[in-house]
Amino acid sequence: MRLEKIKNFSLKDVILISSLPDMGKVGGLVSEFLSKTLDTKVAAKIILSDKPWVNQKEGLIFLPIDEYKFVVDEKNSIVIFTGDNQPQEAKTVIEMTDLVFSTVSEMGNLKMIISTGGYFPIEPKNGNGVYGVATNEKSLKLLNSFNVFPLGSEVSSITWFNGLILGKAKENNVDGLGLFGEIEETDLPQYSAAVNILKILEKILKIKLETKELEEKIIPLSQESKEQRPGIG
Repeated sequence: MRLEKIKNFSLKDVILISSLPDMGKVGGLVSEFLSKTLDTKVAAKIILSDKPWVNQKEGLIFLPIDEYKFVVDEKNSIVIFTGDNQPQEAKTVIEMTDLVFSTVSEMGNLKMIISTGGYFPIEPKNGNGVYGVATNEKSLKLLNSFNVFPLGSEVSSITWFNGLILGKAKENNVDGLGLFGEIEETDLPQYSAAVNILKILEKILKIKLETKELEEKIIPLSQESKEQRPGIG
């Protein structure tokens, strides 16, 4: 794992939005959308090669390399961390979480960390539900004020990067929010869940987000995809 710094930033009261693809790729859809929609500049990249295979083309071997990026919206003091997939190994996820936290902390006072993802609730809310967790009572009250549903008690753990980054917030007494959109399918991108999360983020961040691009990609699904409930990823 290698960090490449591209541009230094000095921010005040930073909000970090950091999530990677999970069930329905929701976490990745949200973070990548924000990185492209907001007025952002690339601050740094994490280069990672942790795959248990190599690629080949025309007889030549290539190492599979993943690139993750930090982008900064200076106007709103927002840092977004995004990438195309999750690391392969648990140890690598922990190392990445530590590196993300320390890198963003160097940019300014880390005020809040927001993570996002997909969720299969036991009792669906017509595909429109957004569920949440928080690192403290103050943050939980904030979620309640925006009518975010409590995450089901059947979910005892939130795994991989999207969960561990909230643990890092808790460990360092940083306000943390986890927003999980209701999904209907694990293998297909769940654009509806991403849009529903972004509508909540609009209120939390007090900014306007135009989500038409994602809304046009929403494909209504049949009732056949009800297996595997509940779940979070």
